[in-house]
Amino acid sequence: MGFRSWLRERFSRMARRRGSRRAGPARTASAPQVEMIAPGYPAADWEELPAYLPVDPEGHKVVCIIAAAIAAGEHTESNLVLRRVNMANPEYTRVACIATALGAGALDKSSFTVKRIYRKKVTENTHAA
Repeated sequence: MGFRSWLRERFSRMARRRGSRRAGPARTASAPQVEMIAPGYPAADWEELPAYLPVDPEGHKVVCIIAAAIAAGEHTESNLVLRRVNMANPEYTRVACIATALGAGALDKSSFTVKRIYRKKVTENTHAA
């Protein structure tokens, strides 16, 4: 456990304890809480876009040979085990580039990290027939 995770765990427990001591309005069990990914956007309507996609098993052989050759270099006695082969999702990369470019346009001396990208779930009744 790192220092930051310890702090996060410690202070989240303290906040929960403090919140339980305060007398607040009683919550009714009849109103279920809807999980939101952002204010006004329920998680049920959105799906998370994966950053990496699995590669077709036929393409594994070429990738494994290239990776082993690069990793081994001049050390022929080395051993390399590839457990998983993924490729970058082009849609995720494109959206991340556009989002960070728009953000950087507003704030010149800033840096951004894209943590999650969501796509609206496609349902049949949203398309015209």
